[in-house]
Amino acid sequence: MPTTTNTGPNLTMVAFLGRQAVKFGAIAVVALIVGRTMFSAFSAYWKATHPPPPPPPTVGFGLLPAITFPEQSSEDKPASYTLETATGTTPNFGDRAKVFFMPRSSPSLLADEDARKRAANLDFLFDPQILDERTYRWTKSKPIESTLEMDIQTNRLELTTDFLSRPELLADKDLPDTFKAVSQVKSYLQRAQLLSSDMATVAGKTKFLKVVGGELEEAVSVSDANFIQVDLFRNPIDGRYQMYTPNGRGSVEAIVTGAFDNNDGIVRLNYDYQPVEYAQVHTYPLRSSQAAWKVLQAGEGYIANPGNGQQAVIRDIYLGYFDSFDEQDYLQPIYVFEGDDGFLGYVPALDQQYVSQSTADGN
Repeated sequence: MPTTTNTGPNLTMVAFLGRQAVKFGAIAVVALIVGRTMFSAFSAYWKATHPPPPPPPTVGFGLLPAITFPEQSSEDKPASYTLETATGTTPNFGDRAKVFFMPRSSPSLLADEDARKRAANLDFLFDPQILDERTYRWTKSKPIESTLEMDIQTNRLELTTDFLSRPELLADKDLPDTFKAVSQVKSYLQRAQLLSSDMATVAGKTKFLKVVGGELEEAVSVSDANFIQVDLFRNPIDGRYQMYTPNGRGSVEAIVTGAFDNNDGIVRLNYDYQPVEYAQVHTYPLRSSQAAWKVLQAGEGYIANPGNGQQAVIRDIYLGYFDSFDEQDYLQPIYVFEGDDGFLGYVPALDQQYVSQSTADGN
């Protein structure tokens, strides 16, 4: 009888092939998972280390006017400059910065009425002396001789009193604490409807003052002080970039006494504020801080405080914004050079090909 040969798979072979399929299938699944994880990690790393270039600056305002600093002569500036920052060089602030539109004031039929209301809210109740079509002056004699002068178009004002010639004020040492002094100044502005939203929440800068020989000097402590100076600046741009004015004081500068309460406690005040349209903003290319340093070295920067007047030793460099006491069209960035003996110098920060040529310092 012939022998029949079975050529099909048997159970042993099927079991072997099944184990192999499971084995290699598991390896493939693990390889796919590991490979996908590694690919995702590499992709994330590559994107983090090779980000796509940002879109170019918008330059939406077109050619900008040059920043107008107050006029200075070479005698107002140090003879030489030395860079001694912590790193030994100038920092990198990126390739662009924001520029904001600042609307200029315009004549208003209600300007006269509004100015009189503001003055009345500050207890100047009598009719003003009209110096010209924009400048009004009010006076009062109690509790001390006081003069309020206001530009009724821009609402900029100056309050002056004879506080330096009042011995009773110099003898009064019951000064408010710094927080109360700042609040008192803000309350004064609020009563005049002049407290802007970009100043309402700022902490303010304060320093103690004493009178020496009929002049104000900084006091070393509250026990040695006769008055408190309060400076209010706008909120920093993006919470980082501070405002800088022509002489370093705030857009609002006030002197407070402890001898009187409320409005009468403000014995001097300068209000030099112009609104900013923060929603109207464009970005512009920056020149490097190294290029700005060369401008300063060449004597072409603006010097807000010359320090000792001979040699300026620069310890720090910041990016900030110039807030002029005169009306300006745009809030523009500046490089701020800070040094020994209170030195403070400014150089326009924008790439100058986007700025119209003028005779302003730093151009």
